[in-house]
Amino acid sequence: MLVAQLLSRLGFVTHYPGLPNHPDKDVHERIADGYGAVLSFETGDKGLSERIVGATRLWGISVSFGCVNSLISMPCVMSHASIDPATRAARGLPEDLIRLCVGIEDPADLIDDLQHALLEAGAVMFAANDYVRIPTSINRAVEKLAISEPIRGGARPRENREWFVSAPGKVILFGEHAVVHGVTAIAASVDLRCYGLTSPRHDKKLSIHLSDIGNHTHEWDLDDLPWDVVTPIHPGEAHSDQLDQKLMDAISTRALPPASELPSKAHGALVAFLYLYMSLAHGGERPSFHIIIRSTLPVGAGLGSSASYSACVATALLLLHQRVNVPPLPAPTRQAAKDDPGHVHISHQGRRALPPDVADEVNRWAFVAEKVLHGNPSGVDNSVAVFGGALAYTRPGFGKKSGMEPIQGFKSLRFLLVDSKVPRDTKKLVAGVAMKKAEDPEVVGKILDAIQSIGDEARRALADPELSRTSLLSAISALIDENHAHLVSLGVSHPSLETIRATTASQPFGLSTKLTGAGGGGCAVTLVPDEFAESSLQALISALESHKFGTYSTSVGGSGLGILSPYNQDVQNAPVTPPETPDQESGARGGSLCGAFESVSVSSLPKWAEDLGRWLYV
Repeated sequence: MLVAQLLSRLGFVTHYPGLPNHPDKDVHERIADGYGAVLSFETGDKGLSERIVGATRLWGISVSFGCVNSLISMPCVMSHASIDPATRAARGLPEDLIRLCVGIEDPADLIDDLQHALLEAGAVMFAANDYVRIPTSINRAVEKLAISEPIRGGARPRENREWFVSAPGKVILFGEHAVVHGVTAIAASVDLRCYGLTSPRHDKKLSIHLSDIGNHTHEWDLDDLPWDVVTPIHPGEAHSDQLDQKLMDAISTRALPPASELPSKAHGALVAFLYLYMSLAHGGERPSFHIIIRSTLPVGAGLGSSASYSACVATALLLLHQRVNVPPLPAPTRQAAKDDPGHVHISHQGRRALPPDVADEVNRWAFVAEKVLHGNPSGVDNSVAVFGGALAYTRPGFGKKSGMEPIQGFKSLRFLLVDSKVPRDTKKLVAGVAMKKAEDPEVVGKILDAIQSIGDEARRALADPELSRTSLLSAISALIDENHAHLVSLGVSHPSLETIRATTASQPFGLSTKLTGAGGGGCAVTLVPDEFAESSLQALISALESHKFGTYSTSVGGSGLGILSPYNQDVQNAPVTPPETPDQESGARGGSLCGAFESVSVSSLPKWAEDLGRWLYV
């Protein structure tokens, strides 16, 4: 009865004799004791019904009923599929009919699973703290005309939703350069983030706006993309270890102008975006949408901006291609009652809300994008962008345990990131260290051993739950100074970085700073103790900015990938889906959030995004 009442309240045509509006309710009550465990409902769209059935988890899909567990089926594509459609229609069997058999499971769990399936399939949305049926023009047209095929040019439900995603940058705390020679590096997320917002299009076009890369916008006709060279990666399949060079070349030569005609770094970003989009497309499903990318991270400063971009693009595309799902709402707190022990829901403000399988899938595709951008990345940057926190990475091939390992219990630290604004040549700097090692292996070997010891000690300190906060900050401060001194010995510092160090170390500040990343310019990190006064921090920022350096006050070790919850009651008073089907010819870009997202200042962007509603994080 509870399931039937839910479906009827949502506006689905529901067949169950226990409902007051059932035409034969009185007849049933005369001849039967109770209303039974089987019911059915119509959605008005065969494709929608198939998505609902496929999205359930607790309801088992079955051709016939008779078990003690709860079951779901679609007669027209299962038990009655062998009957001619015209005969089914003549007998009054709707193509979109879904049958349910309620079993012995907890009713609250069954309803929760069904609500999640309806939401995932695009049949309902969450508004005003409740589920409501999506009243789109396409739904109404399908119900009126009994059309079971997709509307030409129309979007699937997920494409009618704006998806807002974000991912953090990263900072290497210890072990840069030495990591190339087998030394363990310690990397952590920073709360400077890249953001991506998708909004639906209805004109078979795809577009992207790279706000921080020359404010560049690019648009494609989906039919004009080089689909003839694509080998799609189907759901459940893994991408090859090697990139598809034919697809790479086709995108570069047939879908984009020469790199020389695009803003710096735009060419790689566009190739990575298209490579993932086309690889994920299968079965003729080609979502039409616009995506805007913005970042509070400086681009090209060694803070993982490309990896956070890769994570955002991968997440958005996996959502739109229906490769990953947002988890259902947790069961709310309810008081204990007779025969019900009740339930306590503990809020974590969205932390750890995205399950490991979603994070793993995003990370795999973000790594593919990083390969497109960099050729042979380590995987550290995209892993930090997806999983957040901190990790230790040891490069394989040096006779010891290699790979990435999360640092459990990492305690968030406050840092000031300082951008020297001096361009760096990573390849040249790495080659310089290699040459120094070849010329004087004993001296450089001792330096690398010392940096390994620093990383080991930092890792122990960061993961030690009994180490006091004061002792931790003191230890990290000393290790920062020690690590930087070794990097200077390797010849990878720069006068601008030494100026930053001298400024932060001078009185009244007395803070520890080291270069991060490749060095030779780029960024430096300064540890800011918990008790460091805000007035002193502002004075330090002013002193650094007087040298024309850029500054970013941030914390290290926070959450990774984030998705703005689709269950939010209201996103800036804007509908999640368009109330009417847009003019198919207009193809107007931009949804309810686009204008505000593009116009909000960089400094205000993080708070604006957080204020939109609950975020779900890895």
